[in-house]
Amino acid sequence: MKRNLLLIIGVFIGVLVILLMGNVITVAEKLGEICHTVYVEYAFYALILVLLIAFVLIPIIKVHTAPEFPAMRLVDETADMKKLRSFAKRLVSGCGYIEDAEVRASHQKQIREELESCSEDMECLKAFIDREVTLRFDGNKEMGVPGINSRMKEWAKSVFMITAVSQNNLVDSAVLLVMNYRQVEDLVLATGFRPTRAQMFRIYANILTTTLVSYCTSEVLSDLAGETTLAGAMANLKIPGVISESAIQGAVNALLTLRIGYVTRTFLMEGPDALAGRQRRREVSLKAFKEAFVAIPGVLAGTAATMGKGLMNLFKGKKSEPAAEQS
Repeated sequence: MKRNLLLIIGVFIGVLVILLMGNVITVAEKLGEICHTVYVEYAFYALILVLLIAFVLIPIIKVHTAPEFPAMRLVDETADMKKLRSFAKRLVSGCGYIEDAEVRASHQKQIREELESCSEDMECLKAFIDREVTLRFDGNKEMGVPGINSRMKEWAKSVFMITAVSQNNLVDSAVLLVMNYRQVEDLVLATGFRPTRAQMFRIYANILTTTLVSYCTSEVLSDLAGETTLAGAMANLKIPGVISESAIQGAVNALLTLRIGYVTRTFLMEGPDALAGRQRRREVSLKAFKEAFVAIPGVLAGTAATMGKGLMNLFKGKKSEPAAEQS
């Protein structure tokens, strides 16, 4: 089963890469024809390479350079202390999740003093790590730190808005792929540690599978949009077919993005135990889907509210311009 799944994923990646490269080459050639110089093509290729490095390769490198969450119960107490102390120092040095520079400096100074006072006491060290990790997972409004759940919902909102506006299934798949890699990077950097290597492989496999599902869903919705049943139903609701199709696809992509986020969060919270046995892996996947379904209405409502405010501000700006000219 796993071998077949990996084969399907590999074939899909190959097809996706070929299609993307075909589109890139076509666009580059058209730019070269318009500008009457081949150097524009080379510049476009260089731009695509830079974007791939910035949005795909660098996030993967950042994720894998982060430390794994250490086991809190080991037989060798000396090894325990060394690992916990090293991990605690990484947490102290990695406070980039706090955006405000003054708040970040103050918090970093505070936890550095706390670490110095309890660096020789194992239980105190565990409590210190637990407090800092809890802060990063739950967030703190006073410090301006969003929790992990808030971060996942923001990524889901971005995916919904971009893929709902886009009318190209291939572009939607590429956006979903890149955005989910960036989401994993954001969650790892926010917590200061990463899942195990096996869990990271599973997360990347989930991202690729999610992209495949999204692309297939896009194709199905595009085919159904032309069917009399769907078109008639949307017409009765006074909803244009293109808008309804885009909204459904955006919602599906946001749901899949939330699922990836919740799986990553579980791996970060539970460590290696999240992969302990086939039954546990199924429980993690099912729980992620349930939580994603519960969260998606709030994400869609928040996105609609944000877009509505943006449109209102736009119209207010346009109305104020004639008034200013008259005065």
